[in-house]
Amino acid sequence: MPLSSSSIVLPYQFSKARYGEMKARDLSKLFIFLAGVVAPFLLYLQQGALLDGASSPEHDPSPTLLSSPSEYFVPDDDWPMHNIDTNNTVAYAISITGCGNTDRAAEQLLQGAAVLGHSIKLNSASTPESGSRYEHKLIAFVHPDALACSERFAALGYEIQIRPVPVNVSEIRGEFLRTHVHKIGCCGAKEYLKLYSYQLTAYPAVVHLDVDCIILKPLDDLFDVMTEGPLSPAASKIPVMHGRALPGRVDAFFSRDYNMVHVGKKYPGFQGGFLVFRPSMEAYQEYVDIILEGNFVAGQGWNGTFGGYWGAQQIQGICSYFYDGLHPDTAVELNRCIYNQMVDAPSRDVNGEEKCIDGMEECEDCRRTDISEILSAHFTQECGKPWDCSIPDESKSKFRLCRELKRQWHLTRKKLVDSRSSSGAWPFQEYDGKHEPDVFQGHCKQVGAHGYLPFQI
Repeated sequence: MPLSSSSIVLPYQFSKARYGEMKARDLSKLFIFLAGVVAPFLLYLQQGALLDGASSPEHDPSPTLLSSPSEYFVPDDDWPMHNIDTNNTVAYAISITGCGNTDRAAEQLLQGAAVLGHSIKLNSASTPESGSRYEHKLIAFVHPDALACSERFAALGYEIQIRPVPVNVSEIRGEFLRTHVHKIGCCGAKEYLKLYSYQLTAYPAVVHLDVDCIILKPLDDLFDVMTEGPLSPAASKIPVMHGRALPGRVDAFFSRDYNMVHVGKKYPGFQGGFLVFRPSMEAYQEYVDIILEGNFVAGQGWNGTFGGYWGAQQIQGICSYFYDGLHPDTAVELNRCIYNQMVDAPSRDVNGEEKCIDGMEECEDCRRTDISEILSAHFTQECGKPWDCSIPDESKSKFRLCRELKRQWHLTRKKLVDSRSSSGAWPFQEYDGKHEPDVFQGHCKQVGAHGYLPFQI
């Protein structure tokens, strides 16, 4: 049975700021909390009460709900952001579906989340020189499979919300989706955790990001339009894809992943790494109902139309179905060179002729965008990850931006470590990696992920 607005699973919730500031008198509270919440929760997991069906969908039970979190933990006066003005605060969420198959993968996940979180802080009202008028709240939706590593994300300032897959996979009525959703995409049905963004109704907007993203400038214009409407002065400042006009009401901002579809496809999938939503319990429940109906046709997509590409069964496809099909003219496609910049090629060969991947006659080459114009970036496609310590052939001008964006990521990492170390929250750290020090700021000793020098928390 799907979760409703009155059945939100929040069995484990605390932040590093609180944890790091605990004095001796607080330790007893922590032990009581761990004994009263985490231990029973692990028992539930052992008994199979929160299995999501990724490995055995026929045995996917309804989520087991705990009592009100307030019965287990009541924050005191020094709880960070306990009394925040959520009307002027935007929630930034990530989803953690597992702890990684290797220690290195787990560490990369943590490093990405840390730098992403600090980039958000640097571009919010928490950093006055950013000019932003919106505070930020970091939230991590953590699947029970990732419970073991969740405290490490709490140590970075993320509020931890343990969340099972929003639906009982075995109750999906469409046979193809029911039997295939756990096999496809990066995370199977676990990727639906991103839909919990809609439940954060205390905030005017929620930005859900992948951990290999970075925020480079404040996103205030998007939030202004969502809160004030298309007549907001900010509306004219937003670079919209193909110059389209804003609708009368904006419930979402997104970019599309043209790399995953044939040139000219009518409804390319949403790029799942950068999504801005207006929270709504009604929208959340509609998504749940759509998934449970399971009207997904193999090779064609939701309702036989919205799909035919990687990740179509998950967020990329279902968001396109929701906004392109069911609720048209309520979401805005942003210019992908400015938001969620992926430094990808603007065209590809189609029967011996170069065609723009977005179907237009003239191609906008995002690789040539000046970094000063970019608001957010996503380290995927040819650039690779910031922690792989590699730079594509810099002799090719199309990869110049990869070098600049990776340098910006490592500069943000340096600011994070310096800030935490100077405050005494983290140990003092120095890095003397000799590989491309101007780009990697001493964080890489050689090419490849094995050459990356992670910071210590």
